[in-house]
Parts: sequence; C-alpha cells; structure tokens
Amino acid sequence: MPIFALVVVVLFAATGLAVDAGMAFLSYNGAERAAAAAALAGVPYMPSGLNAGITGTTPEANCANTAAAAACAATARDGLKNGSTVNGHTVSVKVSRYPATCDGTVTNPCADNKLTVQVTAWVQPTFLRVLGFGDHAVTASDTAFFLPPISLGQPGAQLGSSVGNLGVSGNYYFLRSEGYGNPRSEGDAYDPYNQDTTFSCGSGVTTDPAPNPYGPSTDTHALAANMTPSPTDVSDGTLTGAGVNKLPERGGYNFTLQVPTTGSYPLVYNPAFAPDGGFNPSGGAYNLHEQDGSFSGNAFTDQYSAMEYTVFRVVDRFDHTQDVPLSQIWVDPLNVTITSGAVSSIVDVANGQTLSATSNATAFAYVRDYVYHSWVSVGAPSAASASWTSGGTTYNVFHVVKTLSTPLTASTTTSYRLRVDMLDYNGLRPADDSGASKCSRAHKGYAVQLAYSGGTQCTDCQVSALDELAVYTPIITSGSGGFSVPLFSLPADYAGQTVNFYIFDPGDVSGQNAISILNPDDKSCGGAGQGGCLFSTTSGVPIYDLGMSRNVSPLPAVVNTADSCASSTLQPNTNQALINTYPITNSCGRPATFFNGHWLLFQLQIPSNYAGGYSTTPSTSGNGYWQLHYSLTSGTASDTFTIAVNYANSPVHLL
Repeated sequence: MPIFALVVVVLFAATGLAVDAGMAFLSYNGAERAAAAAALAGVPYMPSGLNAGITGTTPEANCANTAAAAACAATARDGLKNGSTVNGHTVSVKVSRYPATCDGTVTNPCADNKLTVQVTAWVQPTFLRVLGFGDHAVTASDTAFFLPPISLGQPGAQLGSSVGNLGVSGNYYFLRSEGYGNPRSEGDAYDPYNQDTTFSCGSGVTTDPAPNPYGPSTDTHALAANMTPSPTDVSDGTLTGAGVNKLPERGGYNFTLQVPTTGSYPLVYNPAFAPDGGFNPSGGAYNLHEQDGSFSGNAFTDQYSAMEYTVFRVVDRFDHTQDVPLSQIWVDPLNVTITSGAVSSIVDVANGQTLSATSNATAFAYVRDYVYHSWVSVGAPSAASASWTSGGTTYNVFHVVKTLSTPLTASTTTSYRLRVDMLDYNGLRPADDSGASKCSRAHKGYAVQLAYSGGTQCTDCQVSALDELAVYTPIITSGSGGFSVPLFSLPADYAGQTVNFYIFDPGDVSGQNAISILNPDDKSCGGAGQGGCLFSTTSGVPIYDLGMSRNVSPLPAVVNTADSCASSTLQPNTNQALINTYPITNSCGRPATFFNGHWLLFQLQIPSNYAGGYSTTPSTSGNGYWQLHYSLTSGTASDTFTIAVNYANSPVHLL
C-alpha cells in the first residue's frame, strides 16, 4: 500500500509537470510572439519615436512615445496589453533601444534603426500548486530593425556641382531634370511623358517624348499622388490646406535634407531654367548644357519650363503621404543672351519682359548676379530684388507661394524633403492643369545645398536624392584611367543582402567606354589599403537589360539571347559588375550606344563581411560611397542618366 501511494504521488507530479510545463511553454510562446510583433510594429518609428532619455539601460515602460505606443498596441492585439491583468498578475511591456547595454552617449551610442521589446506575463500552475509551486513569470524579448535608407548622391551638404567646380576634386556631375515633352531617350527616365504620343507645339513644332523603340514605358516617380493602387505622396487636399499649390500628379525629383546640429536653409544653384548657348560665367571648359539635344532654340516659348521647389517636414520616413508642406516657390524660365563674353540681356519667358542694362536695370543686375548661375534660398528668396514694374504692371522672376520664415530646425531624428518639379513656361502643371503646355524640351541643370543663414555651407548636414536621381556628366578625358562619380552610400546593415542598382540610358559618350560599379569597402575588397575595388563575387553579378521600363521582370540576362545581336562581349566577366556600353556593333537595329533609352539592372550580392564603406586610406568607417566608373580614355561623357537603388524585400526584419 505505501508503495502504491508513492507511485500515485510520482505519477501525479509527473502529470502535473507535463501539464504545467506545457502551459508555461504556451504562455512563453505567446509572450514571444507578442514581443516580435511589437518590435516589428514599433521600429519603423525609430529613432524619433522614443524620447531621448530612452536607452538600452533605461526602457520605456508606459507606452508613452510613438514607437512604444505602436509596440504596445501590437501586444494588446495578442492579448497582452501593458498593465492589464492576465492570470491574476499585471502584464508588463518594456520598450528599449539596442543594444541592451547602450546609454546613448557618444562612446556608447544606441542604434537608430533597432528596437527591443520585452513582454512579461505570468503562469498559474494547476496540478503543481498542490505540491507547493506558485505562480511564476515568463519573459520574452525580441529586437527588430529596419534597413536604413540608401542615400543616393555624394557625401556632404551639397549634391551636384556648380558649373565653376565641374571636373575638380570629384565634381563630375550636376543634377538634371528634363521637360514633359522631351524624349526619354536623352536620359531622364521620369519627368518626360512616358507614352508614345505626339504633341503639337508652337511654330509648327511637334514632339513625341517616348517614340518607338523608346516607349511606351510604365516608369513613374516613386513618390506620386496618382500612384495606383495607393498614392505615395502628399494629397492635393493636404497641399492646398497648407497654403501651397498642387504638385504635378506624376511626381517629381525628391531630396532628403538632414540638419543635425544647426538650423539651415535649402539652396538651389541656378534655380531658373536659363539656356544660354553653353556659356560658362567663370570661363571654364564646362557648362550646364541647358540647350542640348531636342531643345530647338530660344524662340520657342513653349519649350521652356518654370521650376517649382517645395519643402516638407518628414513625419514618417516610410510614408511620405504624411509629410508637412513648409514652403513653396516657382521660378520663371529665362532666355539669356551672351554678347562679347558677358550676359547682355535676360528675357523672362513667362511674360516676355526684357531685362538689360537699359531696361529694368536694377532687376537685371540682381537676376544676372544673384539668380543666374547662383545659389538661391528656395525657402526664402529675396523676391523683392527680382521685381520690376513696366507699363503699370509689376513682374517678378520669383513666385513665392509660402515662405520658410526660419531655417529648418536642427534635429537628429527629423528630416526634411525638397521636391523639384518642372512646370510649363507659365507655371502650370503639364497634363494636370487646363491650358497647360506639354511641349517643354527643357534640360535643367542645377545643384542642391544646405547652408546656414549667412550662406555658408552647413558643415555636418547631408543632402541625398530620395528613390531616384538624374544627373548629367559632361567630363572630358584625354588619358587612361577614366573617372568615377559617387552614386550611393550603403550602410553596413546591408551585409549579406542583395541590392538592386538600376541605371537608365547609360553610355552616351564619344569614345570607347565601359561602365562598372566600385565598392568603397576595404574589408570586403580584401583588406586594409585596398582603397575600394571593382565589385565582383564568385557567384556572379547578374546584369539585366530591362528595356524601356524599370518595373518589369529582370529576364533575360543581358548576356543571354535577348542581346545576342551584339558583336561585342557586353559583360566580359560574369563575376564582375562591368559592362561595355559603346561602341557596340550589332545586327538588331540598335544604336552603337547599345543601351540608349534602356534600363540596366545590376544585382549586387553584398559580401557578408561588408563594413559600410570602411576604408583605411584614409581611415574612415561607414562614409564610403559606391561609385560608377567610366573607363573612357579619350573623349567626352556627354551623358544624362537616371539611377535608382533599392532592396528588393521588406526593409523591416527581426534581428
């Protein structure tokens, strides 16, 4: 009998252990799922979604901030609401930064793109309670991160070069936007209309922006109010409600403005479209090429474009429909006449008014010296200085819709956005506004900068293109080695990931050329002192010819039968990110600039030991920019091209 009683106790204990262990496992599993869901829900709001005092060692326990509130809402959906009572005990949800030991100091910083959530719940035993076991806590934690944005452009507070600095110290391109009626095959993939349609324009001129074989295309800006099924930019109602004009529905080029320590203003170099026959005021070999290609000349007013600049405060980097409009101006197009090596007159194309030393002289001097080929605050321009009165009517080169009354507020957690749009010559939106001209063939050259109130360039600001970037590189070479242009920065978080690099219409040059992609990272290039390298992998670098549209399936590869008509080897080494672009003889009717009007896709498998651009020459970490290299040995790279870089999968992951 005693043995039987002992066996019963043992069996009871074993059964109780099995049942209660199972309950504990289920409770822990539920807490872990809740923590994972919470981390994924909260991390998109980082780093601004948590107060500065929240670190790895000091968590947020009250769901008080945006990131914490989103995390707590996720745990509540899983039945574990912070502060609620479950199994007779209070549920605890704590949100902290990563790593757990970080305190937010310079020497021990917390990651901006990572978030940890800890969920504590309680388990009530059943059978084991008889044996004296009480309630016990189960705690689960998970960390989520988002891949930081890929910065397009070059390091620093200026993106693009002024005409006087072209070809000097790595200044190899300026920014480019082309008119609605301009052929896409000239290099701008997004601003020109993307359908094979003929527009009848002034003086008997016709234009087709996407004629066969360069159209039609499905390309549109990543941020656009008419994006289907869901808009990706600010709505018309938000714009007009904030006191600014509606923007072109197809979108424009966008630039991220980061102002970490001292308030700064957004400046644009040469803000007006002002073709001048290729003049360089500084006397150098380069110019802004605003009269290139299809632009027929200064007599056709409907071939001009007014330029519009709108500044936003970014609320959520993943959802630009929430951006807040801060300022907006648009600038009349100008017809600049050069006589004996100097600007002799300027015509405001929108109203036909002539400015010269003998006609509206004060406004002429200001526009010549402080607008044309000059840096202008597009948030708060000196509009009064660009004004004049003629025949009882007052005119102005600047049209200030809303002024940026103070500099952009410095913040390490909030960024800003500058959107650049091309309007018709009267300031109307092509295809959106009644009576607007669709005939612009403008080739706009400009640059963007952040500067302090006194005009000095911000020392620690960053200007980057958002989603896509169109540039023009006019570099003349006469020796070996070619030249390289910085294009994008890739944080170390992308190690082991596949990144897609797209380039549209590459290789418009006057000499033999190949383009290749250079990795700036010493560690993944083979060690210290490498100074970067041609990107290559043993598994191969797939390169695809996508044709006229970027958003299509990347098949077949450029080295496959689709381009079998090329007599030259397009990708000499399939393990390298290098492709020949000119001249390519072929039997399929394509030009010697083989990829004219076409998108190329380079799929880059980033090495697992990639360190974010780490270089020992000089010793830096994380600020190296990937570059596009032209092998052009003797000739001119008169090349407008558009690039985009993205990560093909979701940017938010569990660590």
